[in-house]
Amino acid sequence: MKKLLLLLFLFCSTMGFSQISLNMNLLGSFDVDTLPTHSFGTFNDVWAYVDGAGNEYAVMGSAKYIHFFDVTDPSNIVEILAHEVDAQTTWRDFKVYGDRVYAASDNSGEGLIIFDVSMLPAPPVVTYDSTEFFNSTHNIFIDEENGRLYAAGADTQNDGLIVLDIATNPDQPLLLGSVSLVNGLLGGYVHDVYVRDNIAYCSHGNTSSFVIWDFNDAANPGYIASFESNGYNHSSWLTDDGNTVIFAEEVPTGLPLGLLDISNMMNDELTLYQYFKFPLLAPDHEGATPHNPFILGDLAFISYYEDGLQVIDISDPSAPFTTAYYDTYPENNDYNGYVGCWGVYPYLPSGNILASDMQNGLFILEMDLTPTSTTDGLEQVNAFKVFPNPTNGLLNIQLETSQAEEVEFVVSTLTGQTLISQTRLVNGSENIDLNIDELPAGIYILTANLESAQLTEKIIKQ
Repeated sequence: MKKLLLLLFLFCSTMGFSQISLNMNLLGSFDVDTLPTHSFGTFNDVWAYVDGAGNEYAVMGSAKYIHFFDVTDPSNIVEILAHEVDAQTTWRDFKVYGDRVYAASDNSGEGLIIFDVSMLPAPPVVTYDSTEFFNSTHNIFIDEENGRLYAAGADTQNDGLIVLDIATNPDQPLLLGSVSLVNGLLGGYVHDVYVRDNIAYCSHGNTSSFVIWDFNDAANPGYIASFESNGYNHSSWLTDDGNTVIFAEEVPTGLPLGLLDISNMMNDELTLYQYFKFPLLAPDHEGATPHNPFILGDLAFISYYEDGLQVIDISDPSAPFTTAYYDTYPENNDYNGYVGCWGVYPYLPSGNILASDMQNGLFILEMDLTPTSTTDGLEQVNAFKVFPNPTNGLLNIQLETSQAEEVEFVVSTLTGQTLISQTRLVNGSENIDLNIDELPAGIYILTANLESAQLTEKIIKQ
């Protein structure tokens, strides 16, 4: 069945069906029908490791195993190891520090497992497997610069964080702190955490609070700032400049993502830019639920239960828009249940993107963003301008030619699918209005086809 599903993906992508993909191509995938399942599905989180030679490896969890893959050649994915663990669980999480992979899980009693991956592609070796600090934990995060591992939602510290030193000896963690994080009605249980420079950005789950804490003293953290969101504050990620946070809310289903201005956080001031969502099947189905967000440059990579991987341009946090997507579970057309895309990893040096789907396994994807300008044969063109850009729907095109001619204006997707085509007579200097109001938000290519030239411009529909 899964092979048939993959063929369906490839067929639909080549036909340009928008519900499957936009500006993304499938390079390879992995799935096994016979693996054990638990609660919502078979697979869960995904992360990656890159060796000194640039070879790329993925680590993905399933209900009963921790899987290691060589994904250097996405068309030839090689499973190196399926490490069987004691219990079956829905939740696994992985992070990398140096040449070690750290694995934790919730509702399992498995504790913390550390793998030495320095000899890949030889199978990784377990160097630590212990319940010394916790039996189970929902998520882990590693502040690589400071060599600290943070455990969120641990059974031994259920309303705060456990902080471990892994810099001193990556195979023998040392306890730096196990602390409660409660500030009045804020804080409590930490579902997930992002940490940079000893500052912890905590999604506090069912208290609907996003709270920033100072962990320079891991045993005595200090409150910095907070924001009360609409639902179960599930997870977050920070932009490179440290001024913006994106957060996801998982419960109730169908809530949007949020973008926060945190540039004034030291004065306990977090300002909402806006909430937003772009369901692939809108307006018939609006209830897409974001699971985990990640940021690379100006792009946010979001795993959605119903809509697979979405890539959102957040270069202007007040006006985000969809730039690419790939639906890893297109059969879920009714937006029912917690199924579909669990995790995303967009940081491979190759530019390839990993996505894990609870039902359909590992996906390796690439974004296809076509260059946006050509200058061949411009002898007949004196001026070419397009504004406003971004636009809410109406484009003004200024084109000046040295002779009268018919010009075809084409609006297409980044993969070349024509959406609008209009021909106008241009005689000297002309101002041409082009209405793209019916197009969904996203990035498009405007092409002006002249007798002696082809002009292109990238346009953004908000």
